[in-house]
Amino acid sequence: MSTILIVDDSDTSRRQIIKILEEADIFDLYLEAEDGAKGLKSLTEIGGGIDVVVCDVNMPVMDGYNFLRMVRAKEGLRHIPVIMVTAETDVEEIVRAFDLGASDYITKPITPSIFKVRLNNMLRIKQLQDQLMMQKDLMEVMATTDPLTQIPNIRYFRQWLDSEFARSTRYGNDLTLIMIDIDHFKKINDTYGHPQGDRVLKEMAVILKEEMRKIDIVARYGGEEFVIALPQTGCFGGEIAAMRVRERVENHRFGGFKDPVTITTSLGICCLTDNPEADPQKLIDEADQALYRAKRSGRNRVEAASNCKRAAKTG
Repeated sequence: MSTILIVDDSDTSRRQIIKILEEADIFDLYLEAEDGAKGLKSLTEIGGGIDVVVCDVNMPVMDGYNFLRMVRAKEGLRHIPVIMVTAETDVEEIVRAFDLGASDYITKPITPSIFKVRLNNMLRIKQLQDQLMMQKDLMEVMATTDPLTQIPNIRYFRQWLDSEFARSTRYGNDLTLIMIDIDHFKKINDTYGHPQGDRVLKEMAVILKEEMRKIDIVARYGGEEFVIALPQTGCFGGEIAAMRVRERVENHRFGGFKDPVTITTSLGICCLTDNPEADPQKLIDEADQALYRAKRSGRNRVEAASNCKRAAKTG
């Protein structure tokens, strides 16, 4: 459904515009505002639901130029086409409108045939723009999501970690990483086949997401490895979370197996608080080293980085 917002202090002008466009059957819904302030309120409340705005220049309370300036300043509104309509024919005024971000400029009196064509073209451009934005969003999701488990991939995780590391360092917040590896995963693939191995990975992703908070990031690091980032969480809290994951996985009955199969994990943790000289990659490396100590020590256990204030806990 296509929607247009008409911002004009003249009721007569609004009626004229609606009549012209109704005859052309371009829009499905017509919204009206008596001045720029009310028009901005409508846009803010409805946002992306409005496809095109037609706005008069000379209005009380908030004129068309200030309305346009406010629209272009708002992230969620700046993509909406705004067509300025005025009796002004001064070149400087027209240039000013385009400088402020006007999509088009129409002078009064309005010529119905030209007005219909320009509005129809503007709507087509907006619809094409929306399609491109949807495709862009889809491509971004595909680029940052692991296709098998549908959780963030390593690319997204590294981008997020760089940003969160900077924020945590700046404000002195805790940040803990947990590296997780499924024990003897190759044996699962070799014995039960890769489709069953994929099923285990997908169920593992679900378990990790269920065990973590909404602010935590769960990502597939690669192969049978996962990584969890816990903002505002120190080493002690990280160990508690890691132990909870270890126990949940060990007690979980994974689907697809004819007979019950116990699957375990090895986990390594590292905390920013205990690594004042760390950088994002060093946190990953130290959590990874702790993970491999857990594997060398018998698997199905949690190990903390050597400089963590909490001692490692076995399974």
